[in-house]
Amino acid sequence: MVLRDRFLAQSTGRRTLFSILAAVIMLAVIAMAAVGLAACGSVSSNKTGSSTDSTVSTASSSITNTSASSDNSNSSSGASPAKAVAKTLGPSVVNVSVKATGQGYFGQSEQTSWTGSGVIYSSDGKIITNNHVVYQAGYTVSSITVTLATGEQLPATLVGRDAMTEIAVIKVNPKTSLPAAKFDNNLPAIGDYAIAIGSPYGFENSVTMGIISGVNRKLDGTSGSEAAALSSLIQTDAPINSGNSGGALANENSEVVGINVAKLDTQSGAENLGFAIPSVVATTAADEIIKTGKVTHAYLGVSTQTVDSSMQQDFGLSSAGVLVAQVTANGPAAKAGIKQGDYILKIDSTTVSGDGDLLVAIRDKKPGDVVKVTIKRNNQQMTINVTLQERPASLQ
Repeated sequence: MVLRDRFLAQSTGRRTLFSILAAVIMLAVIAMAAVGLAACGSVSSNKTGSSTDSTVSTASSSITNTSASSDNSNSSSGASPAKAVAKTLGPSVVNVSVKATGQGYFGQSEQTSWTGSGVIYSSDGKIITNNHVVYQAGYTVSSITVTLATGEQLPATLVGRDAMTEIAVIKVNPKTSLPAAKFDNNLPAIGDYAIAIGSPYGFENSVTMGIISGVNRKLDGTSGSEAAALSSLIQTDAPINSGNSGGALANENSEVVGINVAKLDTQSGAENLGFAIPSVVATTAADEIIKTGKVTHAYLGVSTQTVDSSMQQDFGLSSAGVLVAQVTANGPAAKAGIKQGDYILKIDSTTVSGDGDLLVAIRDKKPGDVVKVTIKRNNQQMTINVTLQERPASLQ
């Protein structure tokens, strides 16, 4: 400021054209600089505001915010994390096309087909995908075709599938080794980058980016094995659409942290609410399928009904649980003394508030394991030890 004042003081003593022009130019430069600084300041404040508006952003705002963050922290490269992930992991994600025969509305046989995605698990051609990609009730699958990222199409066979984890393994016979994906079996942190790769609506090797919005999510409105499969999920705002099922949800290190499995219907008003099965669940199930052709699950031997708030009031329950609607004869629960009409409140230390919780509580148990089942019967709470058995094949 002192130097500028001195310059102006000296220039006012001479009214030459040069000095006037010089002064005008200098003022113009200063004015432009001031406008530029003001503009930069407003952009900066907008970025700051958008990044702190909410803890969980939509996919579009997530991309904007993460791009800004990337520009600030990685100014030397300025590259989106998705770019490196697409290059590294993209070749390990495949399209899965299924043809099947089902029964039409009038009893006639009809042909149908659907597509999904898969992740190469081993270089010899084993691929992880979703159970519902290779199996749908009422249909007999006639063929499974895998399209690699290179465009090469290979016939595939089913190694095994598991409804309780929603994981299936298929196998192709490649001419050369395939690029197997790297999996990270640690649960990601909320706010981590999330990159989804798959074949939404048949658009192979599509890449979308967002963040990890939540972990240990459970989708309501499901029952039975589906309730177990759609529990303990990773939530992301990276756009996931039909055809992404079985594809990869990756971190910025190009490691698979989850297998995409579901999204909330946009008709419900939800936007960019996608869910993935954690890698530790997917790989554990896949390893067992590869070894034995199936996943062995423990079995309690009860049919249950979730206790809602109105039932809590009617039966004087202080907490939610599940009502034992039926006990399987000669099953584990029956042998231990659990009866129809009991309320199951806990399995070991896990609180049970719905059918899914009950199945998840024993999902990682093995036949022969003993669990402590806390129940309420006739307003009395008690704990019963139950020795689990293998889940019957008819319930898989």
